[in-house]
Amino acid sequence: MDKDYYVVGDRASVRSCRGLPAKCGPWEEDCCTNEPVSGGSFDRFNDSDFPATVSDFSLDRFEVTVGRFRAFVKAYPGSRPIRGAGAHPLIQGSGWDPAWDGELPRDQAELREKLKCSPSRATWTESPEENETKPINCVTWFMAFAFCAWDEGRLPTRAEWNYAAAGGEQQRMYPWSVPPGDTTIDNGYAVYGCPADEQPECTAADVLSVGSKSPKGDGLWHQADMAGSLWEWVLDMGGSNPAMCDDCAQLTPATEPTRMVCGGGYVNDSSYLRTAKHYKNDPAKRQADQGVRCASTP
Repeated sequence: MDKDYYVVGDRASVRSCRGLPAKCGPWEEDCCTNEPVSGGSFDRFNDSDFPATVSDFSLDRFEVTVGRFRAFVKAYPGSRPIRGAGAHPLIQGSGWDPAWDGELPRDQAELREKLKCSPSRATWTESPEENETKPINCVTWFMAFAFCAWDEGRLPTRAEWNYAAAGGEQQRMYPWSVPPGDTTIDNGYAVYGCPADEQPECTAADVLSVGSKSPKGDGLWHQADMAGSLWEWVLDMGGSNPAMCDDCAQLTPATEPTRMVCGGGYVNDSSYLRTAKHYKNDPAKRQADQGVRCASTP
C-alpha cells in the first residue's frame, strides 16, 4: 500500500521523540506516531458474553522503541511518576500509586542494569547502536506505566487494546484479517516463531524493528505489530472479567496481584497471535518477550 493512501497521525512533540530521528516503519515515520481510534462497541475476546463500549482514544502506531526509552533512562530518576500520573481520565483510581515507588529502580544505573534481563535477548544497549528502532523489552509493568506517564500518555486498558487490535465491531481474528472468514497468517504479517534465527533458541536478532511488517500486518487504525513482536503490558490486573464494560478496567485482583499482557510475541507460534489472546503475569517480572505501547485520551 502506498503511503499516499495511508494517512498516519503524529505526536512528535512528546518527550521521548524530541530530537529522535524519524526512522520507524516502512516510510521512516516519527517513532512516536500516535493514531486516533474511533470509539464504539464490540465483544471483548470475540465473545458475545463480554460486550464493551470504548470511548475515543489514541494509541501509538508502534511499540515503544529502544531509542524512545533511552530518553526516559537519560532523565531518570527525574522521570519517575508522581501520585496520579498516567491516569485514564474516565477511570477513577487508575493513576500512579506512590505505594509502587519501591518497584522502580533506585537510580539510573540500576535501571540500565534491569534492562539487561537476558544476555542474548535484551534489546537495550548501553550506547545508541543498531537496536534503536527495535522495541524495548525486559520492562516490568511498573516501568512500562512510568514510561507512558512520563511521555505524556498512559497504558491502554485491556478493553482498549483489544478493541484496537480487533478493529472494533469488525471483531477481527488477527489485526489485519477483515471478516468474514479471513484468517490468513504468515511471517509476512507478523513477527513470530523466531523468524531471523536459525539456532534452536531465539535471540535478539529475532526481535525486528517496529513496523517491519507494516502496512500488511497493521490493524484498522494503522497500529503495527499488535500481533507478535512483543507481548504488551496493559493497565488491567488479572482476575474475572466484568460482564458489562463501559470504559472499564480491572483494578482489583481476584487473588494475587497480577497484570495483563496482550498480543503474543516473537517467540510464540501463530496460535498466540489472535486479538483475543491475553494472559496475566507478575507485574515485577522482566521478560525478553514483553514490551509496551502507550495510549492517550484526546
